[in-house]
Amino acid sequence: MPPGLHTEPGWPFPVRLDFNEIVAGAQTLFVVAALLFVLCLAACAITGEKKRYRAMAVSIAGLVLFGTIGWMALRPAIVDAYPTSFYVPTQPYAAPSIARGAPLYAANCAACHGVDGRGDGVLASRLPIRPADLTETHIFAHSVGDIFWWVSNGRANGVMPGFADKLTPDQRWDLINFVLARAAGSLTRATGSQVTTAAAPPLPDFAFEQHRAQNTLSQTLKTGPVLLILFAPPAHQARFEQLATLEPRLGAAGLRIIAVDLAQPTKITAVGAASAAPFVANVSDDVRATLALFRSATDGGETELMLDRGASVRVRWTTNGADGLADAATLLSDAVRVASIPVAAANHAGHAH
Repeated sequence: MPPGLHTEPGWPFPVRLDFNEIVAGAQTLFVVAALLFVLCLAACAITGEKKRYRAMAVSIAGLVLFGTIGWMALRPAIVDAYPTSFYVPTQPYAAPSIARGAPLYAANCAACHGVDGRGDGVLASRLPIRPADLTETHIFAHSVGDIFWWVSNGRANGVMPGFADKLTPDQRWDLINFVLARAAGSLTRATGSQVTTAAAPPLPDFAFEQHRAQNTLSQTLKTGPVLLILFAPPAHQARFEQLATLEPRLGAAGLRIIAVDLAQPTKITAVGAASAAPFVANVSDDVRATLALFRSATDGGETELMLDRGASVRVRWTTNGADGLADAATLLSDAVRVASIPVAAANHAGHAH
């Protein structure tokens, strides 16, 4: 793709390399085998030039051996590819897109994949191949470009139809964003109260009003991690008063607090006066519906998520959790740890205005 040209990078080959498919041990094996292969190749050239044919034969045997080992280690990284494999969404992974995608999923996908995406729709039992569970980790093992191809053209098994003639490209991206957000919410509910550095799907971007100023999650995360509080009445006012007291210390540690009432359709007045909870934000109904995907109805009224600068959930606490909600010392120490987690650079391919 020419630099600066805002077009999607079409992929012309039927396969591509995805090193994420190689387990850590096999990656190390591949690197070692590749280095030894290069050394044998150099030895082969040197011994051939000096006409030391016995040593050259040993070098050739090494080429065959280490080439075979390297190929076996690399083989899982060779995966199917499509013309759209390296596309990126024209619709951002954000609450408005996800809200638009929810009814598209209900109208076009729920009959097979199920209302909750678990592959148990009303038509699932009639199909020769069970529809995929769209809430499991495998959904994030594919590039969004691959998923866009499948939604557009169907799967090769012929069971899943394509929707290119029914949905516009932007609608297909909205649909994909909804599926990814719901899967991310489902996986987030398995996150524990200890900081994890494992790969984690990101929480969608959203706009909010706080301290009488408009902001977005992505902008807020540029300054450091965020403690996102998702609650519904009856919320624990004592917790909010505690966090309000801690907010200056947490802010000094680089941690911002954003609290969202998922049960309020209008201005938030729950949990007492604004002075008792200055971090409570006003959001739209689209944002509220999106964030509800990341909260369990059995959390005891409150879920707290600590997000790294890439919006990935690194810690999760709930009122009803085994460890309850975090105390001041835990919040401060975890904020420092989460702030140190590196995040991937943004991908600007296919950037649209």
